[in-house]
Amino acid sequence: MKSLVIKFNLFVFSFLYFSNLSAQEAPSWVDFCTNRESGKMRNSVLLDYSYAGYHFSEKPIPDLSTWNTISVIDYGATPNDDTYDEVGIQSAIDAAEASGVPTVVYFPSGRYKVGSEKNKGKPIEVNKSFIVLKGAGSGTDGTEIFADKHGDVALRWNTPWQFLFEPWKRSSTKIASITSSIQRGDKTVEVDNSTAIVAGQLVELAHQGVENLELNLPGLEYSSKWPSINKNGIMVMEKHLVTKVKGNTIYFKNPVNYNVPLNGDYASIKTFEPIEEVGVQDILFTSAWKDYPEDFVHHANNIVDYAWRAVRYKNVYNSWIKNVKFRDWNDCIQISESFSVTVKDIQVSGKQGHASYMAAASTGVLFGNCKDNVPVGFNDAGGQAHGPAFQRSSTGCVYTNVKMQKHQSVDCHSETPYGNLFDNIQGGCFRGNGGSEKVYPNSGPDLVFWNFVHSSNYAIHEFDFWSINKRRLHTYAKPKFVGFTSPGEDISFKNVGLDELHGTQVYPQSLFDAQLQLRLYDVYASASSQKKGCPALNVLNNKVNDFWSPKNSLEDSYLMLDFGTNRSVNSIFLKENQKSIKKFKLECWIDGGWVSYMPKQSANTDNAWELDSMVVTRKVKLVIEETYPNRPIQIIEFKAL
Repeated sequence: MKSLVIKFNLFVFSFLYFSNLSAQEAPSWVDFCTNRESGKMRNSVLLDYSYAGYHFSEKPIPDLSTWNTISVIDYGATPNDDTYDEVGIQSAIDAAEASGVPTVVYFPSGRYKVGSEKNKGKPIEVNKSFIVLKGAGSGTDGTEIFADKHGDVALRWNTPWQFLFEPWKRSSTKIASITSSIQRGDKTVEVDNSTAIVAGQLVELAHQGVENLELNLPGLEYSSKWPSINKNGIMVMEKHLVTKVKGNTIYFKNPVNYNVPLNGDYASIKTFEPIEEVGVQDILFTSAWKDYPEDFVHHANNIVDYAWRAVRYKNVYNSWIKNVKFRDWNDCIQISESFSVTVKDIQVSGKQGHASYMAAASTGVLFGNCKDNVPVGFNDAGGQAHGPAFQRSSTGCVYTNVKMQKHQSVDCHSETPYGNLFDNIQGGCFRGNGGSEKVYPNSGPDLVFWNFVHSSNYAIHEFDFWSINKRRLHTYAKPKFVGFTSPGEDISFKNVGLDELHGTQVYPQSLFDAQLQLRLYDVYASASSQKKGCPALNVLNNKVNDFWSPKNSLEDSYLMLDFGTNRSVNSIFLKENQKSIKKFKLECWIDGGWVSYMPKQSANTDNAWELDSMVVTRKVKLVIEETYPNRPIQIIEFKAL
């Protein structure tokens, strides 16, 4: 490997220009970075959404090779026959829980059948921590779990799920009262008595009361048909990790996403005692919904709405679902009353059903790289009837890099979820959000659509997001749009909190990725392009085998560092996997434009280039102009010093 320390001399006739990247940079991103630097996040237009995901997205989902592994076949499950396997599967899970060590319950390749007449209303349950259900893959020759009979649909939304992850006992007890108001972005709260709270503890910040409405949504009026919000305000049930207790001051890892007044009906700290480190991965789930003689029509009956439901997490922490496919389901995934969960690499397909993926009453759930492939169904709209969903006080939750069907709607499912992010979403619209009007609005404050591509085309071209006179299925409280595009359609908005760079894809492409990198590395790395598995992020993580490599030709290849706010730059450190870069230039973002610098080689050190003077800049860009033949660009590390 070759490394070089590069310092630059300012070319006297530097060329100042404005790139497309400059024109597309979101002012709200700059505002966020400025407020983050000053520690005044309560003033930021944007919340910090980067705390979503497993271990706040600070750790990868674990490698299970060191975990204890047991096979469901050894406990009575028999794939590829017509017998039912739920008893054997549950026996294997029970044995895993009894082992007292982290255990993978493994499903060797084949088709398993669950949902017998005898057990059709009884979920297969995981009730303890450190249990993962893992198959041999969700594709061809992998693991399929087929659900035959369904539970009692008279229970409607309480119809049993086929797989349920939930602690045996769930309780939430008040352990302290809040004694001072809290502002969005705060990480500290004052309580009357901290004796029952310790560092490392999980808690719930709870609050309700109409007093919180004007504080968070000034100037809005509420319909008399919305009794819940008129009586209770917005229900706050945020989950937090306590990092320190000092006197009666409690320090949180993740910020509060809502202004909490002291004079509400109640403002308190409650216990939160979930199971943790549970997972589902590498499995294809299918059901008998495929052969049911009716097609889906929304709320036509309880069977089409609720009969076959796949996986639910309830009171779960630091857990995941990944590389899972759902084919022919009424309801696929629900993450309920949970905290710090990652759902990634999910595909939904087959016969159209009711819902795809949802976060309900949860904090910090991250959905990434999810794709709904369900073909045309109800109302000639592909995808599950309810697309990516937030419900019931969920906050700090993120959908990022999600592919929707053209006419499928996102789903803010009422009961005032707030402070959530739709990030870099392709396809779909927002005309069909769910939830009873009694628990309107569909969403509370700080709902952000970042680089949302609206693909649907229809007669409505103006969306009014707030009306107390007419029920609308997109009633959002001052939503914020940044980089909204609608190719071929002239879409406009009314009653929004922000509509920034409408019609233009903005930088950064993913708000979640940018905020996360800035939090973890104090810099955001991006690039002109990247090969699969070789993102710009790799130049920051200090892993020898990770590197950034551009996707296509050398032309216009660049690697950029964004510090968020101005910094002094004296040198650049660059490490390559092999020496491939023959000629390059450095550009710095100064006074709203790029300034080019001419390299000047040091007389004392090979591959070192010096500046005559320090440069103060917010962004630096390494532009690669020429490479050595047959040597691919592979940059391991790039940083400004």
